[in-house]
Amino acid sequence: MKMNMKSLTYVAVAFVGAVSIATSALAQTPVSSIDELIQRVGKDSREAQAEANRRVQEFRSRGAEQRTLLNAARAELNTLRGQERRNSTQFDINEAAIAELDGELRLAQGSFGELFGAARQAAGELATTLNASYVSGQYPGRAEALDRVATSNTLPEVAELENIYTTMISEMQSQGEVVTFTGRLAELDNVEITRAGTFLAWTADKAEFIQMDEGVMLKLGRQPSGRIRGLARNVSNGSPTEIVKGPIDPVRGELLAMVVRTPSLVERFHAGGGIGYAVTTMAAVGIFLGLWRFFVLSMTGMAVRAQARKAKPGNNPLGRVMAAYEAAKERDLETIELKLDDAIIKETGKLEFGISLIKVLAAVSPLMGLLGTVIGMIQTFQAITLFGAGDPQLMADGISFALVTTVLGLLSAIPLLLLHSFCASAARSVQQVLEEQASGLIASNAEKRSQ
Repeated sequence: MKMNMKSLTYVAVAFVGAVSIATSALAQTPVSSIDELIQRVGKDSREAQAEANRRVQEFRSRGAEQRTLLNAARAELNTLRGQERRNSTQFDINEAAIAELDGELRLAQGSFGELFGAARQAAGELATTLNASYVSGQYPGRAEALDRVATSNTLPEVAELENIYTTMISEMQSQGEVVTFTGRLAELDNVEITRAGTFLAWTADKAEFIQMDEGVMLKLGRQPSGRIRGLARNVSNGSPTEIVKGPIDPVRGELLAMVVRTPSLVERFHAGGGIGYAVTTMAAVGIFLGLWRFFVLSMTGMAVRAQARKAKPGNNPLGRVMAAYEAAKERDLETIELKLDDAIIKETGKLEFGISLIKVLAAVSPLMGLLGTVIGMIQTFQAITLFGAGDPQLMADGISFALVTTVLGLLSAIPLLLLHSFCASAARSVQQVLEEQASGLIASNAEKRSQ
């Protein structure tokens, strides 16, 4: 048996009524007898049935209201669609009329149309130039009238045409001026700014260079070197009649932007990556060790040369060799010679401590740099394989990595080789003194025994 919508409605109402009865029964106070319970359940059932009938009537009345609203919306939609068709037809008629009037306008203008087209083009190009000119920082809003002429569909007025060449002449005259004015720099007002023609501009107090961005002056995110800023400060502090040396960018900030984009030494160092850090670490260790050993060997050499002039052994390599001779001088010459050789060998190990490591670091550093070169070239070829060779910037990282690691390897090897040479020479000098003194002691002992 199929259940229609009306049956579903009554089932839902009955369910709501049952829930209401249970809730009401629970909410009331407990009953004292069965009869009272039956009466209370019957009362609650009648109340629930009345509430269900009320809700059904409300549902039916709202359904009729919704159908009325739906019919009204459909009627309004049909009205709007008819209005849309009428507007579309009128739009096509207007487009055709505009096209016809444009043809009549071009025919009426004749050769003047080309003239005004050239004027609009010149106004647009000049407006672009003014937005990038430092003079616009001193006289803001100069390009607005030219922008209107460049984007207008109407014929320009005589005053607008005259404004094109007068503004151009004013811009040409401004190229020879060096002035300090009060202007707006980003969000800061009343900033003293020095302008060198149309080529450069900087703040008068700190000599911080400025770039133009759509007619707005902004500080460069990274300032050039102190030498260039010093020249700019000389111009700001100079008198109007004084001739001073100052910075000029003939291409209006492009060269300055290239200088600013040039990586610093720290940035170049970081371009070497992990291999660059490893080479630098080896260089630092080797240089520290070399300087320390050279200092120790120099002090040892001084102590040995001073000991050579004394008869009493001291706490230095030669003193210890002399002490070994004193302990064995009563024995035969062969034993004395062996004892002195043994003492010299012990001192040689102390003198040559760390020198071999310096030599190894000096040899490994350029090899590490060569490894970085090979890795950088592999990265470059991978970029060429993926993106082609049309854009050099895609290959710049790999080439920079290769060259920086090579430079770091060579810069590490050169001082390490020099320090190794100095330390080895100082150690050999001390060893030579020890051998000379030992030979002299043996000869002196043999001469005494022959007498």
